[in-house]
Amino acid sequence: MEEVAIHVTALPNHVFKSTSMKKLSYTAGLLLLFSACYFDKEEELYPNDFGAIDTANVTYSGKIAPIISSSCATSGCHPDFSSYSNLKVRVDNGNLANRVLVKKDMPPSGPLSANQLAQIQKWLNQGAPNN
Repeated sequence: MEEVAIHVTALPNHVFKSTSMKKLSYTAGLLLLFSACYFDKEEELYPNDFGAIDTANVTYSGKIAPIISSSCATSGCHPDFSSYSNLKVRVDNGNLANRVLVKKDMPPSGPLSANQLAQIQKWLNQGAPNN
């Protein structure tokens, strides 16, 4: 009986004793087949990653602080990043760029969107001003 559960599609029809068992086996097989396959639309999963990357008017207060506030300056992570001066220490020693842009291991929940990464890169290229 274990072989029936493991190799449903490989068994000949005479193994199944009743029509209801055949129907159940085919239904279970179809459910397994279709439940394993799905297609997600990347635009719906990551809405901020599509379209033109917005690096116009990148300022600390307008673009960078909201990214840091929602992704880094959270309880249990880097609450000290809520101030520019504490974040600037990590900018100046290269740690922010290394962890966020190079290694992409921060934030631990997953890398930032392409748009957010481009904005941080531009802000760093501008000298990371407090504007």
